[in-house]
Amino acid sequence: MSGRFAPPQHDADLTEQAAAWLAALDAGSADVAAFEAWRDSDVRHAIAFVEVADSWRDMDALRVTQDEVHRTLPSEPEVPASPGRRHLLKAAASIAAVAVIGGGFGYRAYARNKATTDIGKRRTVAATPGLLLDLNTDSCVYWKDGTPARVWLERGEVAIRLEAGQRLDLIAPDGTFQLAPGTYNARLRDTGCELAVLAGSIARSSAPPIGPGEIALATAGRVSIHPSSEADMSRVTAWQRSTLVLNGESLDYALAEMNRYLPNKIVIGDPALSRLRLGGTFSTTDPEEFLQALRSSFGVRATAGANGGTVLTRS
Repeated sequence: MSGRFAPPQHDADLTEQAAAWLAALDAGSADVAAFEAWRDSDVRHAIAFVEVADSWRDMDALRVTQDEVHRTLPSEPEVPASPGRRHLLKAAASIAAVAVIGGGFGYRAYARNKATTDIGKRRTVAATPGLLLDLNTDSCVYWKDGTPARVWLERGEVAIRLEAGQRLDLIAPDGTFQLAPGTYNARLRDTGCELAVLAGSIARSSAPPIGPGEIALATAGRVSIHPSSEADMSRVTAWQRSTLVLNGESLDYALAEMNRYLPNKIVIGDPALSRLRLGGTFSTTDPEEFLQALRSSFGVRATAGANGGTVLTRS
């Protein structure tokens, strides 16, 4: 439309684009249809707009505070901002936030930091004062400082250590956990988010807190509690010692766990091997130890497969 503002789409930083849209919406000169098309064309556009709008609100709040401090000084009469423009801007930011969250990316609009690990790697991050995160293989977390601090677990597994006086909201695709100071292990599984409490507690609004020695599983917003033994907790945290602990699980299960740490996977070439039951402690950094145990205990042969993997068959 002639005379309406539409920021360029090419070779511009997303934050600058979002800020330009924000200024245009605030001034009432934006082509709203063009803005909505820009926002909806890429989730990163919606995220950038929400972040810029959040910053704008923070600055606006600061301006109000400063005005209150100086309100006794002589000043020119204020011209109130157009309610229509403010309403439009607020609505645009809200719709952008809904679009982002609805697409499964809500954390990216609010988180300020990110850590990832590759397959077979680990990483320890001092995320915020009093919060230490230890990422297992192939994991991704976002976080933001605050009261409470917030951590979004997007992929994989993370050990959490929260010091005294700190609070944390752990946000996963299947639910949110409110953590008191303590130590925890969170892992995303096919069935939901599994959170083991080693020390500390998880608050619940209408039920007793989840305490040490218990494992919570959040699935589609519903939380179930599973008491566990010391041995169970040792298995949950075995990855922190670079080991995998098995106690009669099937070879299928064992390979699914071991392959989390291997860029080149181990696969079963003989379906009958799936029924094997395994026990013992194995290194997650040296698959040869695991393969040797299969050879010596069950006569399983490991041969090179396609794409650098390993195929298990009967000797």
